[in-house]
Amino acid sequence: MIRPAAVTALCILWITAAPAAARQGCFANWFCITTDKAGQIQAHRQRPHPVVVTLYSRQLARPVTVSLTNDTPYPLGVVSDPAAFWPQMQVKWTPGRLDASHDDTARYAYPLQPADQYPIVQGNNGTFSHQGRSRYAVDFAAPVGTPILAARAGMVIDLQQSHNRSGPTADFARYANYVVVLHQDGTTGEYYHLQYHGAAVHIGQRVNTGALLGYSGNTGFSSLPHLHFAVYKALPDGQYQSVPFRFESSSSK
Repeated sequence: MIRPAAVTALCILWITAAPAAARQGCFANWFCITTDKAGQIQAHRQRPHPVVVTLYSRQLARPVTVSLTNDTPYPLGVVSDPAAFWPQMQVKWTPGRLDASHDDTARYAYPLQPADQYPIVQGNNGTFSHQGRSRYAVDFAAPVGTPILAARAGMVIDLQQSHNRSGPTADFARYANYVVVLHQDGTTGEYYHLQYHGAAVHIGQRVNTGALLGYSGNTGFSSLPHLHFAVYKALPDGQYQSVPFRFESSSSK
């Protein structure tokens, strides 16, 4: 019933082939942070999909946020002691583009068909969990195994399908299975609570409206089988914000 919390990481993968004074840490196959002999910090993507990254270090005057949208390394600053930088640095990230601007003329297909068989059990501003960052989310009641269809065309940039746990409190949010589709305007359509091994697509796959994405389940922060759908914009500090959208057959947001 809610999107999982922001991704945070302290662990890094050392690349032993790098020069003695140069180090690299890579995170969840999304991006890598490097330092060279002079203490220059850079970030670059590992996969060809946009991601917003914020780096924290006591050696930097303030956190640094970068939107990685191409394969060009992006400078994040210079540290005087690279060896001390690595043990205490921290990164947070969110898939998507920092410059996303939702196309308000877009209309979304219902992700479960036929639509009249899958009632909305929590809509915008729902008091149970649709507040703040998930204000504009919609929950559809659906039996486990219901086909989930793309509400809008785009590219699959992230997915999780290895979890098999659920519960009625927010600490279960980390166990949600999901598919994330990047839209042309830089926003992401996100489909949550899929069943275990319930994805029918792969990262990097382009999908048209109505394409099969996977199958609904009851994983993560969920007290009954359902599909959580929302359109999100990536923000700094591993944060995100849902944005208003309209379904094809609905006059309301």
